[in-house]
Parts: sequence; structure tokens; C-alpha cells
Amino acid sequence: MPSYVFKLSFTQISCSGCGINRIRGIDCPDCGRSPQPWEIDTAARARREAAAEARKLLTQPVASPPTTLPTIPQTPHVALLDRMATWSDGFFSSVAEAAKATTRGAEDLRASVQEFMQLRAMVQHTDARRPLVVMLAVLHQAVTELHSMIDAYLAALLAATPLEAQRHATQAQSHLDRAVRHIKTANTAADEAQALAAERDTARLQSLLLTHALHTYEAADLLSLDAAARDKLQDVTSSRGAHGSGIMFAIGNVLAHSLFDPERFREVMRRAYDVFRSNPDVLRALAQEALFESDFKRALQELFDGSREAIHVVDNAVHDRQAGRALLGIAMAQVEGPGQVIASALLLACGRKSAPYTKLRHSDATGLITAARQEARLHGLLDGLDNDLRTGRAHALVHYEEAGVVIERRKSTRTVAWPEVIDGVFQGYESIHACQLALWQALAELGFTAFATDDLWRELGLTSEQMVTMMLEGSGYRDVAITVGEKDWQVETRSESASTLSFHLALIRTYLPKYVERLTLTVRQDSEVHILSGPLAPWHEVATAPTGSEAHMMAYLRAQLAWTYDGVPVLSTEHIRLWVALQAAQTMQQTPAQAIIRLRSFRDLARHADDDELVWALTGVIRYKRLEKTANAAAELSRLQSWCSLPVALPNWC
Repeated sequence: MPSYVFKLSFTQISCSGCGINRIRGIDCPDCGRSPQPWEIDTAARARREAAAEARKLLTQPVASPPTTLPTIPQTPHVALLDRMATWSDGFFSSVAEAAKATTRGAEDLRASVQEFMQLRAMVQHTDARRPLVVMLAVLHQAVTELHSMIDAYLAALLAATPLEAQRHATQAQSHLDRAVRHIKTANTAADEAQALAAERDTARLQSLLLTHALHTYEAADLLSLDAAARDKLQDVTSSRGAHGSGIMFAIGNVLAHSLFDPERFREVMRRAYDVFRSNPDVLRALAQEALFESDFKRALQELFDGSREAIHVVDNAVHDRQAGRALLGIAMAQVEGPGQVIASALLLACGRKSAPYTKLRHSDATGLITAARQEARLHGLLDGLDNDLRTGRAHALVHYEEAGVVIERRKSTRTVAWPEVIDGVFQGYESIHACQLALWQALAELGFTAFATDDLWRELGLTSEQMVTMMLEGSGYRDVAITVGEKDWQVETRSESASTLSFHLALIRTYLPKYVERLTLTVRQDSEVHILSGPLAPWHEVATAPTGSEAHMMAYLRAQLAWTYDGVPVLSTEHIRLWVALQAAQTMQQTPAQAIIRLRSFRDLARHADDDELVWALTGVIRYKRLEKTANAAAELSRLQSWCSLPVALPNWC
């Protein structure tokens, strides 16, 4: 933190009461004798007068900034932070001069305090509208600390003793330290918002969001990010959600802090989640309705496409009117796209609507949003979705003026200033995203973990190569290079650790094209090279088997048997024998019919693993379950029993 030093001089005089040296003009600290009327420290008096005049300015009410100030409503931090950088040096120079009791110092001090009051007015009279809510809130805190810092330094100039001056100066330094931290936070928030707003490439935008999320939650990879963010998610919804919910929440939180109002974003998400979770039967039926899922995906695509079109228009606009039309185009896409679908889901979940979704989906979007606004439990959840802007844009009942947009309505005319239009569009995104995350979390907890997200990235214009690169880079890998073959992919990368390679392989398999039959993942770690390679077909069987079932585990084992790590099978013979032996032991308590079905599937696995000894043992157990004591299977049973305590650790997935 920066620190500044200035010197205060105090003249001394011999006390006429006790003879010790004391500071001129104050009571003697030893004998208590009052100073004589003629004891005047002219330098100290001039210093105090300058500080007192400046302090009067500091206590004046904050006035609206004069028109001569370079106010920039949408980017006030640019003007403010630039001026603050030059103001601070001038202020501390003026304090140092005032401490010397010079006439110039007194004038400069008053001018510096007046300039600060203008800066303060600039912040306090700027509306905290999206996308600058967080940044302006931090600047308010910074200005408050700077105000307290100035007051403390002026108190130091007014101090009658060196100890009193030092005490005030220490307080001033504390306020300065906090102000500097707030200014750094404001700069970071502004830079992040600017980076997100300026990025036009979808893949780089997603990568930026992931990078910011990893930094915010101090996570090394996506797995730890999900865990850390789910802890924070529980603070919002009182539920950690399903695996993957944390990553979506973390990215949403980054957006909220960069472009939205984060407090409202979390409040909308909390309330929407409560509504969705209050009626699980309705939500389950809704998720199982194919039309709802397809409408949901199409609505997201509509909003994405509309936003991209608007960005293109704004980037190439030759008249402000065209940018205004683009903003209203986004507002229309918000209402007619996800706004309509989310409003339907909320109305069904809270019981306001009872018609089947197949019928409700044909209702007018503005009518559904209006109905949601009239429902007490849904009040405020869809703020920002502006029916007037949507209707006006759709029916060409809009006039674009310099100050804002004028909308002709059936019974009245409504004027919306441009800052309000911009704030409303961002608030619409805020409402949609918060409700969307709440819906995804509630559905995932009911078992619909991939609702409307399968291949959604393709609809947003991302390629398989971009997604694989993004997932690996988000998990701590770097220098990702992909070689695409006719039926195989070779992915090479670098990492500090290869210990979680299998997990990250599972992470990227989802994004591989369907034509890829084989994948080789090569990871360079310092001087070592690790290679994980195998076919993808077995993993398709894993994906289709019921999650948590024995069939799912068997498919998983067969898939792992087909893969090698540094040329060695991922699963050893001991791993297979241990797992199968433990499962076979459970069949001893089952009926012969139940047990034999399971044992035969275990034997098929043993054959797949080319383990003749395990096949022999399982054949004996099957014979024992059929014939019991006459089976002559003591050797096979003994061998399986011995494998139940093999000195190998089960993989993490067991």
C-alpha cells in the first residue's frame, strides 16, 4: 500500500511555572500552567487555519456535478479513476505544503479538497445501473474511505501536539489502505466487464468465464471448482445440488459480478429454486415432456442468435438509431424466447396454471409473463423482461430519439431513457439466467442431470476442438494440441500432474465427434510422458446402462479393460478378481436363480478380461449354487474367498 510522509513543526518554550520545555501555546503537561496570551506559534496557526478552511469544504453537502465535469454515464469509472490518479498526488503535495504553513499550501489544499468533492459528487450522482452495479458500489466505498482519509489528515494538521498528529495520521493511513483496495477491486471489475463485453468469439468468451470462475473460487481445476462453488450454492439455495451444478453457478456468479446486480441475481435464483422444488411431481412431468425440452433449447438458441445479431449491428452501426433497434431486438428475444418458457415452468410449478404444457406453450408470451408478475410467489422474478419493448419492436410502434425510446401503446405513450433500456436488457439476462440455473439445479436433483444441455454448445457455435481445449485448459492443462484423423483423435498437452487423467478423459469424451473411434491422450509432465489410449465404443455402452446399476458397473469395467495407461491395462487382473470375488460372495445369500444370473455375467466379464483362472472359479461357484454339497467346488470357492482380500486398492470409481 502507498504511504506518504510530511513534517509538522512545533516550537517549544520554557514553562514559567515549572521551567520545563513545552510546546508553545498549550497547557503545561507537568504543572498544568496555562499558556500566556502572547504565546503565538504563527506557523502552527497558519497551518491550522488552512486545515480548518479545507475541513469546512469537506463537510458541505454533496452537490450535483457541474456541467463542466466530463461525466460519462455509462463508464463513470473511466473519468473518475483517471482523475483520482492525478488528484491523489496533488492532494498529498498540498498537505505537505500546508504543513509548512505556506500561502500556496493553503490555497492548494482548498483546491484539492474542492476537486475531491467534485469526484465524490460524480460517483454519488451516477445511477448504479447495470452493467456497472458492482463497480459503482465499490467506488462508493472507495470514495467514503477517501473522505475519511482526508478528514484524518486535516485533523493531523489541526493537532496541537505531535502525538495527536501521529494518531490522526495513522488513522488516515488505514483509510488510505482500504481505499486503495477498493479502487483495485473496482479496476478489476471494470476490466473483467470490459473483457466480456469486448469479446466476440464464443469460445474465447467461454474460456474467459471459466478462467474468471477458477480465479474467483481459487480452484485449480474444474473438479475443485465444482466442489467449491457447490458450497457457495448451498448458501443460496440451501442445497449443494448435483455434480456439475457448481460449475454452472460459478460461471453465473462471474457474470453477475461483471454485468448484473449480484445480490438480486442470487435472490432470484433462491426464490425460483424454491418454487421449482415445491412441486416435484409437476417438475418431473415437465422434464419428461419432449416438447418442453426442445422449446427450452430453442429458446436459448433464439436468445443467443438475437444477442449475436444485436452485437453485430451495434459494432457496425452508422447511426444511434440502429444500436437502439438492436437493443430492443434483444428485449424481444428475451420475452419470446426463454422468457416465455421459464414463465410457463414457474406458473405450472407454483400452481397458477394447470393446463398441460403442450397447450400452455401456445399462449402469448406477454400474457404468460404478465400472469407470472401477478402471482405473489413469482413477483419480481421476471423483472427486466419488458412486454412494452417487445410489443413496440414487433409492431413497429417505436420512435428512436436521442434521449431514449418512445413506445406507442393502445392507451398511452411510454418514454424509456437509454440508460434504462440498457439496464433493463441486462436485468432481463439476469432474471433469465438466475431462473435457468434454478431450474437446472432442481431438475438435476430429480435425476435429469443433462436436461437441455446435450450438444447445446454446438448450437452456440462451438466446435469439438474448442470444447476439448477449453475443458482441458480449465483443468490445469496447457499447450493443448489436437491431431484429427479419419477415425481417431490424438490430443497432446502439458500438465503439472497426471494423477487425475482418467477423470479428465471422461470430461472430454462428451465433446468428441461421433465418428471418432479411438482416442489417445498424451500428457507431458516435466521430463515424463504419460499416454492414455483406447477405443470409445465401450463408453457408449456405459452411457446407455442405468446409472448406479450392476450393468452400468460391468460396462464400466469392460470399457476400462480396453484402455491402456503407458502401455499397461488401466485395470490389472488383481483389480478384476477382487471386485468379482466381492460380488460373488454376495450371491451366496441369494436364491440359485438370482445368483446364477449374476455369476454368469461375472464369468462373461472374466472371459472378456482373458482370465481363465477366474472363469474356472466362477464356473465352480455356478455349479455349487445349482448342486450345493454335491457340486465338488471346494477348490473354486476357496480361490474366490482368497481373492476377496487381495492386497490391492480398489480404484476411486468402485
